[in-house]
Amino acid sequence: MAKWFLDAYVSSGWVFLVFYDEDTHLLETRRFDLDLYGYITGREPGLIASELRSIDGVLDAWVEDWRAPPFYDSLQPVVVFKTRSYSVLRSILGLASVKGLRVVNTYPHPLVEALYRARIQPVTPVKNSSSRVETIEWSPGIGDPTLDYALVGFEDGYYVLESPEGRERYWSLDDLAKDLSSRKLHLGFADPYVYSRLIEVEPGIASVAYRWVIGGFYSLHEYFEWSRLSYTPLSLMSNITIGRVLTTIEALYARDRRIIVDKSRGRREGWRSISELLLFDRGGVVYQPRPGLYWWVCQVDFKSLYPSIMVKYNVSGETIDKPNCGTPVKPEWTPHTICLDEEGVVPASIGRLIDLKDIYDKLYKETGNTIYEERKKAVKWILVASFGYLGYRNSLFGSVMAHEVVTSTSREVLRRTRLVVEEMGYRVVHGIVDSLFIAGVEEPGECNCVKDRIVGETGFDAKVEAHYVWLYIPRRLNSSDSVANKYYGLLTNGSWKIKGVMAVRSDTPPLVKKAELEALAKLFEARTPSELEEKIEEANHVIDEYIELVERREVDPRELVVSRTSGVRDRYRRPPRYVLESKPPYRLIYVNGELVPFEKALNRGYDVDKYVELLEKTRREIPSRIDLLNSYYVEKTLSRLGFSRAPKTR
Repeated sequence: MAKWFLDAYVSSGWVFLVFYDEDTHLLETRRFDLDLYGYITGREPGLIASELRSIDGVLDAWVEDWRAPPFYDSLQPVVVFKTRSYSVLRSILGLASVKGLRVVNTYPHPLVEALYRARIQPVTPVKNSSSRVETIEWSPGIGDPTLDYALVGFEDGYYVLESPEGRERYWSLDDLAKDLSSRKLHLGFADPYVYSRLIEVEPGIASVAYRWVIGGFYSLHEYFEWSRLSYTPLSLMSNITIGRVLTTIEALYARDRRIIVDKSRGRREGWRSISELLLFDRGGVVYQPRPGLYWWVCQVDFKSLYPSIMVKYNVSGETIDKPNCGTPVKPEWTPHTICLDEEGVVPASIGRLIDLKDIYDKLYKETGNTIYEERKKAVKWILVASFGYLGYRNSLFGSVMAHEVVTSTSREVLRRTRLVVEEMGYRVVHGIVDSLFIAGVEEPGECNCVKDRIVGETGFDAKVEAHYVWLYIPRRLNSSDSVANKYYGLLTNGSWKIKGVMAVRSDTPPLVKKAELEALAKLFEARTPSELEEKIEEANHVIDEYIELVERREVDPRELVVSRTSGVRDRYRRPPRYVLESKPPYRLIYVNGELVPFEKALNRGYDVDKYVELLEKTRREIPSRIDLLNSYYVEKTLSRLGFSRAPKTR
């Protein structure tokens, strides 16, 4: 399996395939005759098909009955024609539109459909053959090709280059450009803003790699997985979104079922009163937890809850409130009906992705190979997007009503879960959409028992995400309330988990990140209330030391940089001055309370008060002695009263 089908592209109207040989480390490009399909609707479809067959370059044309949106319960004749010339395809479709005919199934790109019909999956191994492409059946356990590549991104004010040799950081864009110019790559992947700056500095960067894929700063294996799953060659992967990957997977499935993909037809939401909107148009469950310190906390997460709801309840745009449905079902927790006549496009498309995610998770645990973790992450992003796109107004296969069915079902699942937890004598202290934090669970074995009971009662798979010795939920920086997605804690296995605080935010200056992480490391040394009391004092001392460094101006200015990859997107507001004075990605520093491009601030000195303020914010994300005393007092009082766990709450 040394040879790989790596890419496909259209040039001069013809399709070319690119192969990579791992033994010789060489790329081979050759023209390949793939069948490209076009779809037209109009009066007298038989006559249209007859005329198309007389055009040079058209291999054949015929009429098929396809299922029309919005509910795919009516048939419409569609003229299908086949050609191997992309130029002929575009010419005919353009002429059809001019003549008033309707062109359908324009998504995805014809090259994607051609590869899908031929079952030629990008970035998969092939058997050596000069006359045809004989693919090897893909399985999740197969690795990725070993080739020369570069991933270029931006973080903490530095330009980052990842390659087979490792990871390097550059403060100077010129140094990065010089390094890249000396390489000869098969593939390059780059953040769009960084790439545009590189081309300005050194236009020859474009020819360093056979192909540059411009997108986010994702791993090589994530890009390959998205390409495989959606049959989208690398030539079409630039600036592609996760939502487009998902929609492509759904559209290809729709082709198999002869479902017309028509971007101009949506599913309108029916008229509802304000009270109905308030009742049903809500999101998932997000608790407003009481800030403070909690001991012995079990975190149970449902596995891909929203996608699993779509699959289990057959939620898709065309299955919700469908007229003339033979087998409608109306769950008591939603005002909508779900049609079970056949599997919907959305659940059929994402069902296998849920299984694939579990396969990669298992492979990673068995082998420790990070390629499976990266692939799992790629699949997870698609599943996350599946819910967002379900209610997106331009979604091809979703609807607002389908979105509401999923959120209402998730609320019902979390309600049942809370009741189960309370019946077992534990206390839910926090919940975020598909995750619950349960206090009073003293042993990891108890955590598994709680998880098993939840799975049994709800019918949805779950996992023990973490078991904390202690969990801290900070207050908002400017109020006494908490933030739902901000917490951290020490796990019983000795590791840490940190979410939402300044140390893990991408736009926090490196010095502030370093200060908070050092302070938190002190806290994570404590496993008892008495130890934690001592470590809280040490953590505050760490922050004090960093404040002294800032005030004495003994800090490398590069440690104070605020990194941002793009400007303010609010079109109704004047952008900050740095957006007008510089280009993304932005490397900024505070001067006189204002963010200024780093290069323009070198001679002006940094704003000491602002950076002291940022360090003080990290202090406010650390537990106070009052937090410790309150948590210890509660546990001690309950123990004195004979409770082994926190009491149930209603």
